[in-house]
Amino acid sequence: MRAKISVIIPVYNASGLLPDCLQSIALQTWTDLEVLLVDDGSTDDSAGICRSFCEKDSRFRLLQKENGGVSSARNLGLKEASGDYIAFVDADDWLCPGMLEHQADCLEKDGSDMAMCGFQEAGEAERKQFRRDCGAGESTQLLKRQDKKPPDKEKADKERPDGEAAGMEETYPEHISMPVEAYVAEYLLAGNTRCWSILFRKEILQEVRFQEGLTIGEDLLFLIDLLPALKRVSLIKTREYCYYINDDGAMFSGFKPAYMDQITCWQQAREKIKLLYPDYTAKADISLFQAALLTAGKLALLPAEERRAMANYTEVCRKAAREAVRDRMVRRGLPAGYQLKGLLFLLAPPLYLGLYHHWKGRR
Repeated sequence: MRAKISVIIPVYNASGLLPDCLQSIALQTWTDLEVLLVDDGSTDDSAGICRSFCEKDSRFRLLQKENGGVSSARNLGLKEASGDYIAFVDADDWLCPGMLEHQADCLEKDGSDMAMCGFQEAGEAERKQFRRDCGAGESTQLLKRQDKKPPDKEKADKERPDGEAAGMEETYPEHISMPVEAYVAEYLLAGNTRCWSILFRKEILQEVRFQEGLTIGEDLLFLIDLLPALKRVSLIKTREYCYYINDDGAMFSGFKPAYMDQITCWQQAREKIKLLYPDYTAKADISLFQAALLTAGKLALLPAEERRAMANYTEVCRKAAREAVRDRMVRRGLPAGYQLKGLLFLLAPPLYLGLYHHWKGRR
């Protein structure tokens, strides 16, 4: 008997993009699904769209709650999920038809606890093509394009596969399997901190939940809290998750106080890594330092008057950066560009922000 996959989709005011996401899941070649649509207090027609899919496909189920953020929506989905495997999908993204099947095959044949596939960044052109394929009944064309390279845009995270292939080379030549230690060092602490595009064994989740009240970094803490239960991780390097480039998303929007969550999460993550994998503490410090500089960069893009009014946030970034590079190994491990930028930021934050603002403004 085939295992059942529970797909958890947090939904909030996504009526314009949601049908594509749900259609892509309905088209999955792995058909034993439970699709939990968690409406997080939407004020548009998102709930109506969800109901329409539930009426057409008994695998879809609508859960409704007051608005509490993506973490609370995912946590409700985890509470209600009955599948053997768990996947998280964002409501503005979509999947290639074979994604869940490929991941489930890896879990079953590798004996892995989670299977991650690659992703391709997708814009309006790719969304229009997806709709044309669906309208023409040519969903298989999506799978043929899963190896398409992403557009040349700045990425939220980068993939750097490493490890040894184990057992599925003939089926998926782009597949590798690795022990959890390699996953932590080469993936998690190298910026791959997303929970979407991953299929998890439900049994490893146990009582692990997303930390609520955070807007950036909640995926990172969730993945780190899973580490004690993880033994092996499978990587499928083909890009089967379509990640929608949303200019209004947190990674591409201007500075907001909630952006400081990125630093908070990496500070918590570093303390947990220090206990679980002390040899990788320096890697976690490097990530914390980079998070502090990236957040400072967001502050730098504000007009000068607003930057001065938010000097307290700049100081938080500076303290976090200084804390992260106390160890000489961390300073030596930083990329050369970060060493130079970091030194200037630590010595003269206002000068750094002003120069960064001027440099970015001229591009």
